[in-house]
Order: sequence, then structure tokens, then C-alpha cells
Amino acid sequence: MLQLLTAFCAIKFHKCGNSRAMDLSPILKHETCANCKICCVFKPESLIYVPKEIEVKKQEDGMFACIHRCENAGCTLEKNKPTECAAWPFSISKRGGKLLLVLEHSCPELNKRERFNEVKKFALENVAPKLLEYSRKNTGTLREHNSKNQILDYYI
Repeated sequence: MLQLLTAFCAIKFHKCGNSRAMDLSPILKHETCANCKICCVFKPESLIYVPKEIEVKKQEDGMFACIHRCENAGCTLEKNKPTECAAWPFSISKRGGKLLLVLEHSCPELNKRERFNEVKKFALENVAPKLLEYSRKNTGTLREHNSKNQILDYYI
């Protein structure tokens, strides 16, 4: 059964390509994400940050996993990923009256110290404009800054 599910997921997967999605492929390989999937699993206290379009199911270990997550294949939502999912591990958070572009601390690939300058440059040029526009239109998606996350830039 698991082999059948894995095969189905591999056939269903395509890279995001709609206006809501962001192409992170220049800095993050699909295979890396498909084998990690840390962004698709949530602690119970983190469920408030799950995009409203996403359904999760409780796992045996008490964590919650997105139902669109497939072993060794990644996400089955294809071009319909919510903006928050497509942009991860980048997000906009707030602190005081400012918006912050942040790199989530839990992404093992993009938090490598030797890649910081490359990742930051890419995020400022390619991710920030789309995420800022989205966050300003969808203020309910903003959360307070988590001090574990790396701040890449500040915005008023």
C-alpha cells in the first residue's frame, strides 16, 4: 500500500507555477524538500499557523501532518499551494509596528551558515515583494516574531 501511495504522489507532484506560488528552486532543490517535509508537520501549539486552506491529521506521535504531504515526493497540491506553503521557509512576521522578512529556523537546508548571504540575497530580491504584498492584504496571516527565526530585513 505504501509503495502505491508513494507512486501516486510521485506522479501527482509538479512544481508550483501560479501567481500565488514562489519559485524557490534556484536555492532549494525539490528533492531536498521532498525528503525532509519538516514544514508539513506541526506541533499542536503551532496549529494556529497552519494556512486555512490546509487540512491536517493527527499522527501517532501527537504531531499533526498536512494531508497533502507524500513520502519521497513532496506536496500533492501542485500549483495550488497556499502562499504560506509556497514561500516557506520564508515568512513575514511583525514586531512592534514593523513587518519583518524572516527565515524560519527549522529549515535545515537554508539555515546553513555558509549559505546565509546567498539565501538572504535571493529572499530580498524574489520573495520579499510577493510576501509583503500578500501579508498586507491578508493581515490575519501575520504572527508575532519568533526570536528563533533569522530576520533578513525590516519594513515599515
